[in-house]
Amino acid sequence: MILAPLSGCFGEEVKKEPTPELTISDISSAIRGQYLTIEVDSNVDWTFNRSNGLFYVDEFGVARDSMEMTFPSQKKSLELLILDSERETVDISITAGDNFWNASLILEDSSELMLVDGRRAYDTIDMLTSSYNNRWCASASVHEGGSAYEAAAEAMADEMWDMGFDFVEVTRYDDDPDQLNVVGYNWGRTNPDEYIVIGGHFDIAYMFTPPGGGTNEGANDDTSGSTVSLEMAQALAKMEFDHTVVAALWACEEEGLLGSRAYVNHLPENVTVKSYLNFDMVALNYPIVPLTEPVIGPAGEIFEPTIYEWQISIAGASDANMQMMHDWVGTTIEDDLAYEPTEGNPIYWQIAESCASDHCSFFSADYPTFNFFSPGGELSFWQEWHSPSDTFEFMTAKAGGPEGMASGFNSLVWSSLDLFIRIDNSDETFQGRWYAEP
Repeated sequence: MILAPLSGCFGEEVKKEPTPELTISDISSAIRGQYLTIEVDSNVDWTFNRSNGLFYVDEFGVARDSMEMTFPSQKKSLELLILDSERETVDISITAGDNFWNASLILEDSSELMLVDGRRAYDTIDMLTSSYNNRWCASASVHEGGSAYEAAAEAMADEMWDMGFDFVEVTRYDDDPDQLNVVGYNWGRTNPDEYIVIGGHFDIAYMFTPPGGGTNEGANDDTSGSTVSLEMAQALAKMEFDHTVVAALWACEEEGLLGSRAYVNHLPENVTVKSYLNFDMVALNYPIVPLTEPVIGPAGEIFEPTIYEWQISIAGASDANMQMMHDWVGTTIEDDLAYEPTEGNPIYWQIAESCASDHCSFFSADYPTFNFFSPGGELSFWQEWHSPSDTFEFMTAKAGGPEGMASGFNSLVWSSLDLFIRIDNSDETFQGRWYAEP
């Protein structure tokens, strides 16, 4: 009777903790802009640490921005998204008990198109300015009524379906039928009613539009923004996110932000916008270096490149949100992508509102917004804004050729994708007006 209560202590064998072991696949390099898988074999829980310049991809395919993560011994691999940065290496380490492994992976250029890629974007803007010109908004009364725009919108909707979006629509609101926005949706895994929206306006300045008299191509304003939106869209449609992806080409911005405003006004009652990223006149920016010799425009005008500045303006929701967004841009540009702008191609980010483009429709409704703007310097802006000079050929010449133009698009899409991932990872404290209402 005395020994009975002690039988559990003496009768059961105490489980001995295993001696930690760790084996990592042999790896010394990584390809820019591609996914990388690393095999991990550990008999105990292990911890992964990373530098800037890459993201961890979880078991659901969602990119995560945490710098450190701990996993159970049953997890046998790591999937990483390597950013197309200007870094020469990215650093990773794994710890399992007393075992420590680390590597400085040498970054190599990708021979194939990357997840998002300025080269593909260049082909897209070439296609849009060759096959879908005269995209004039249907609500304007001084031109052909928008038939060319509608045909282009329907064609881009087909493109978005082919990209793999869960749902695509060309909006036709009963109370505003001219607002033919092209919108693709990739439903979020855990927060489907919280949208992260990207977009640029798809219409161009119709004939007689001041100050330049209108345009047929609108290469910079805003076929460039539509191009960046489509390049982002082809990746976002295939990726997984916690929040719903919305990729849009807006109608009738040139008429007064009508398409994006109609979209915001027709959002379902249970939906909020976690953030909106806008692209308008984003043709000439880092790393493009202004030319040293003048360029002759399509009407014989002389263009002397001076500075190709890139502005990222943050607005909306709350001061705390905007400061967080401002910090994200700094981390993206300086740490993740390691860009090194010069006096000829500077990059600025600022907290500043303006209603010069579709982001105004969103921040006016208290949603957080990023506005990307890089028209090619003040001289370029005033020469080409709503002008017949706003052509694909002229824009490419100012970039120093197709390779230069592709490089500018490349920096835009990678910085935007980085920010998109950070927004998706942000918690419920980063929200728009919906969460502030009683």
